[in-house]
Amino acid sequence: MKKIVHYSTLALLAFASSLAQAQTMQLTTEVPACRAFPGTALPGKYARLAKSKGLSWLAKAPPGDSRISGNGSERADGSEMYDALDFFRTDIDNDGYCDWYINDNAPLSSGGDRDSINTLYLGRKEGWLRIGAAVPDNKPDELGFGKTTDEQQQYLFGEEIAVIHDSKARTNYLITAFYDRHVQRDSKPGYRVLAWDADKKNLRLLDKWEPKSKAAEVYAFFKAHGARMPAAKNTAPEDTVLRFDADIEAFETAQACNPDSPQRSSPELYGAVSRHLLARCKR
Repeated sequence: MKKIVHYSTLALLAFASSLAQAQTMQLTTEVPACRAFPGTALPGKYARLAKSKGLSWLAKAPPGDSRISGNGSERADGSEMYDALDFFRTDIDNDGYCDWYINDNAPLSSGGDRDSINTLYLGRKEGWLRIGAAVPDNKPDELGFGKTTDEQQQYLFGEEIAVIHDSKARTNYLITAFYDRHVQRDSKPGYRVLAWDADKKNLRLLDKWEPKSKAAEVYAFFKAHGARMPAAKNTAPEDTVLRFDADIEAFETAQACNPDSPQRSSPELYGAVSRHLLARCKR
């Protein structure tokens, strides 16, 4: 109980500190609409895959929907356990054009355990630019195809995305997480603040624990106001805002302060814990 109180106190102090710092950004959950390409609503190869029986639900989605979800491949013949594919549309690379963030949730058991991989399709004037693990062109972006197992860690951002927009810099920040029963929850705990890295041509994880950083300001805003989730057109407005869950942060802090947690014991595999977060652990 004393540990829980300690972690909560630290979280409140960090939150207050972030709110008190000078506002260098103009953050909002009112995310500008992106420009879609006429006739190319679906990302990349999915315009072709939507003609197949297993993914025909893609073609039936209303053109204006910014979230499309359905079953992917069956994990093993007769298992009746199907990958869950989620497509989220927003401007990822801040060029004004619509991009797609794809999450593949692969079931590991009938009890709900699962793993993921993410793929990005960036809308460009010259066509779609795919950012992801190597997968055959006739297969969906799922674990188990191509080099997804070997390259998973390069393209593993979160199960779903929500967006916070900086209207001053015209930049979108993504908020993601791995939730209960997800095998990455222990090794990549907590909410993740991501931004497009033009040099690396990939999403970059920012350190939300670094004092006075942009990531800290985005995280403080998320805690106070939530973040906007891409959604279908008929979704009620109140259901398009991702709200902060204190339990997710508390679990991240507990993992960071536990020397035996995956991040602490194998930082070369899972990424090192922020030194700013480690500094909050009780000595």
